[in-house]
Amino acid sequence: MPERGHRIYGTTTVRVSLVIQAPSRYVYDWCTDYRSDDGRLSNARPRPRFRVIRISPRRLVRIRVSRGSGRDPAFTVEAIRLNPPHAWHQDQIDETDHQSVDYRVSSAGRARTRFQLLSTERWVTPEFPTPEALRAQIGRTWTRFAAAIEADYRAGRPARGA
Repeated sequence: MPERGHRIYGTTTVRVSLVIQAPSRYVYDWCTDYRSDDGRLSNARPRPRFRVIRISPRRLVRIRVSRGSGRDPAFTVEAIRLNPPHAWHQDQIDETDHQSVDYRVSSAGRARTRFQLLSTERWVTPEFPTPEALRAQIGRTWTRFAAAIEADYRAGRPARGA
């Protein structure tokens, strides 16, 4: 429910599913290894900066600072709840939307993982993407992340994990 004076201009729900060539525990650990250098996978220039605050072993807050539209930086606050070894939830608030994402990983065979996400965004600005454009954007992002996960797994790099 929006605070008084905050109008919701639209709500978009998107599902994305893909198969990643790595074991589900590795994928879960890789995806939930929230760190201050997470901007390394970003296409944005300059890369965003992150601050991670661990509240407990299963809860954390991540603050992302990136280039804003004016002189002030843009920031995003994410509250993350981990449910190892198969799921996690993220609530995100920024200047344009409020997003809620449920992530799930499950085994899809030997060293293969089915990755699924369900994202609901509530837009607090009248200009927002269509569901198709949002699905394409999220799909491109997670295809890039999947390639990084697979490369790390093949190279024998640790997923680190929470």
